[in-house]
Amino acid sequence: MHSRTISPPHASRGQWVRGEWFPRTARRPSAYRSPALPLLAALVAVAMAARLPRADDAGGTAPAFRSPVDVALVDGERALVTANAAAGTVSLVERSTGRLLDERAVGRRPTAVAAAGETRLVVAASESGDLVLLDCAKGALVETGRVHLGFEPRGVAVDPDGRIAYVTLSMGRTLAAVDLAAGRVVASLEVGSVPRHVAISPDGTTLAVSCAGRTEIVIVAAVPLGIVSRHRLPGLNPGQPAFAADGRTLSFPWTYDGGGNPSKGNIRRGWVTGSRLGRLRLAPADAGPDGGDAAEPGPPLTGLTLDVSGRAAGDVSAVAIAGDGRRLIVAAGGTHELLRFDGDALPFTQASASEVMDGALAADPARFGRLVVGGRPLGMRLSADGRRLYVANHLLDAVQEIDVDTFVLAATIPLGAGGPPAAGDLVVRHGEAIFFDAARSFEQWYSCHTCHFEGGGNAVTFDTLNDGSAGSYKTVLPLYRLAETGPWTWHGWQTDLDMAVRRSLVETMQGPAPTAEDVAALAAYLASLPVPPNPRRGPDGGLSAAAERGRAIFASDRAACARCHTGELFTSAEVLDVGLSRVGDRYDGFNPPVLAGVSRKTLFMHDGREKSLRAVLTGRHGPDRVSGLPPFDEQELADLVAYLESL
Repeated sequence: MHSRTISPPHASRGQWVRGEWFPRTARRPSAYRSPALPLLAALVAVAMAARLPRADDAGGTAPAFRSPVDVALVDGERALVTANAAAGTVSLVERSTGRLLDERAVGRRPTAVAAAGETRLVVAASESGDLVLLDCAKGALVETGRVHLGFEPRGVAVDPDGRIAYVTLSMGRTLAAVDLAAGRVVASLEVGSVPRHVAISPDGTTLAVSCAGRTEIVIVAAVPLGIVSRHRLPGLNPGQPAFAADGRTLSFPWTYDGGGNPSKGNIRRGWVTGSRLGRLRLAPADAGPDGGDAAEPGPPLTGLTLDVSGRAAGDVSAVAIAGDGRRLIVAAGGTHELLRFDGDALPFTQASASEVMDGALAADPARFGRLVVGGRPLGMRLSADGRRLYVANHLLDAVQEIDVDTFVLAATIPLGAGGPPAAGDLVVRHGEAIFFDAARSFEQWYSCHTCHFEGGGNAVTFDTLNDGSAGSYKTVLPLYRLAETGPWTWHGWQTDLDMAVRRSLVETMQGPAPTAEDVAALAAYLASLPVPPNPRRGPDGGLSAAAERGRAIFASDRAACARCHTGELFTSAEVLDVGLSRVGDRYDGFNPPVLAGVSRKTLFMHDGREKSLRAVLTGRHGPDRVSGLPPFDEQELADLVAYLESL
């Protein structure tokens, strides 16, 4: 039986506005009419034409913003180096004066930079797929090598000798070891789904990888590469880990998934999301199979809640461990701040035991402090003596120096700009700031980015109340090129992008009402988000032989996929009955989700029931269940999966 088209529910029945149902024949309340609609349309058109500014591999015209995401110290700590995601460049800055010494294009979207000796450094250019080797011995950045890795190199850690760089390939499920002198991969290991960050122990023997696909920390032996242990986390978005000086204790941030719907009561209790600092005690080399250690009883994995009652800490992304390990500093980009913890007796408990910070800790300035630095602090690097912390601030286009002992902002070092930003650039940047701002939610618990990581999805399902019912947990839809993918939501009931954006801020996030300009700016930013390039494509964008066969199947009557998934983004404006509705759904049918970039997903279908594309094609969304066609054979499945993974 073929899928049938259903008229969008709001067109036949009405729509919900601020918790009230208005039939189609009724006028929307005048207080809710959008004065921003003409402005919204104009700014979205500008954003769609421009997209997010990115430098090309050859060092084309620099965009208006740098957007640093990581920082390293080189040349005896006389210089700082930043990885600038928006500009596709690396900046070299004299630390004492803040003077910009040099800036060099390295490729699309650099995400990490690490020192590999006194003046050598390595940079992961994620969307170009390259590990770039640079030298700054003469006060200028000189490229000395480039290793093409593909599959989005994202995180980098270099061994203490500066010989081997360990790189996470986020679209390849692997950790690669690159010999920097030889300029080649000497070992690789499959570590898990969506590996993002990597840290190396001070003695170079152990690696820690944070994987976002299953939300876990994976401990890896460095030589030879091999998995030692896996540690699942109850949540999403695991951040940059850090080893203590003894190499036996690992700390890392992540976002806890409380599982509740976003009522103010649930949000306040930490039952929707929360921020956590994890601590993992690594077993000694001679420990038994259970990793037991008589000298350190208790569970190896514990957590510290970072959210203070009434004032949460949104989007924690990295941790730095100062001195003897008694001082921990956490970057909370969503709330524009750094968190400092001091002492040996911090109340680490079970990873999901407490929804808000221990009251005694929250009230003790000797053990806990907050420093608002503005913007969006991300990557951090400590000086060798542990007394200064350097922070890459994405939205301020700057590096910030923190005095660790006094926990004050000592300096903000601007990275410069590519030229005066155009009006459209400023609007998109304003929308970007809103997207990453947890203060837009009730008591600043989470941001748009928390669920839509960098505009994409994540590894859990949420009940956002968006479809008008409670208890309907759904996967998070990516937001790439959002203005072109209406109607919106899984059920396709929203056709007004202005209202969809406003509703998300006011109802899903339970935050303050945005201005008309805020709504227009956020919509313009979302319209500017491109589908990230697919590393499974050839250098010329071509398909493999298997993917070419899969494309033919996809477009044929054999599969009937192209009846619903059409155009450049592989979606449509229809609402379709594909046999997946459930009793209690307020809306009938589903809008075909965008398939461009589908290989980035870790959960599939509206409810996350399938964990792979193969499972989608053989389960309740197979041709026999949706279109009354025979099931795919093994060769057809392999070819179709290859094609879908290339979109």
